[in-house]
Amino acid sequence: MGENDLLIILNTKRCAYQCYFCQLPAKSTTAQVSAEDILAQFMYVMEEMRHSLSVLDRLTLSNEGSVLDPDTLPTEALLEIAKCTHELRRVRTFVLETRLEYLDERVIEQIRRLAPRVKINILTGFETHSPKIRDKVLFKRESLSQFQDGLDRVAANHLDLTAYVLYKPSQTMTDAEAFLEADRSIEYLIEECKTRGISLTIRLNPMYAAKGSPWAQIAKKTPNYSPPRLTDVMRLAEMKEHESIKIYIGLSTEGLDDGSNYQSREDYSPSLLRQVILFNDKKIGRFQSLET
Repeated sequence: MGENDLLIILNTKRCAYQCYFCQLPAKSTTAQVSAEDILAQFMYVMEEMRHSLSVLDRLTLSNEGSVLDPDTLPTEALLEIAKCTHELRRVRTFVLETRLEYLDERVIEQIRRLAPRVKINILTGFETHSPKIRDKVLFKRESLSQFQDGLDRVAANHLDLTAYVLYKPSQTMTDAEAFLEADRSIEYLIEECKTRGISLTIRLNPMYAAKGSPWAQIAKKTPNYSPPRLTDVMRLAEMKEHESIKIYIGLSTEGLDDGSNYQSREDYSPSLLRQVILFNDKKIGRFQSLET
């Protein structure tokens, strides 16, 4: 979104949750990774990126789970990384990927003391407003009421929020149903964040079938299943952009897809991909191929 963002994905103990659509935990170890080893990973990245550190605006920290879960990422390691972040003179945003249930006011305050220049942004998976899809299709194990409780903690700690919304999260959705469902999910987030005074950014993720996941196995057995059309995703993102919503499109399938993703649909082309990249960088505000 027009800023230089360094995303660091740390190798830690895997996420405690096993959502049906996500295979990221399979890439992580079941064993505890020490704070010392985690810090060594971080310092390795700093050394590799040393010639680019002076142009960074944002630092995003992930472990393909929840970095605020002390059982997967020891708090002492997180705080040491926050302290290092303060030395990156241009960085003004520190993004922490986590489920909202792990938000701890004491930890947030410690991060603020160690890195007083940065604004903390919480990056979290919301996925969908539909309780049925959340519970039965995605196995998210986070009810809407629990998510709202998490939003209360985001607001109480004066944090910004970036939320993932999945485009076409159910295997049985038509293209038209997927557009309507994603629009409603975004509107739900807008309303819930507006009432709490939370600055919201949407990351709109086209759903893909992660190889070996329960979600992908069901998709293979679902008659007429098809992944999202990138042009539909682009149309929704453009519509929200024109409504002054901060939004960008997630293009990565994280090396986990089984070939069933937006690139396998008939509308896909490299020129579309280029337009999305320019849109994400805020170099264009309207997709040329969608004007008609």
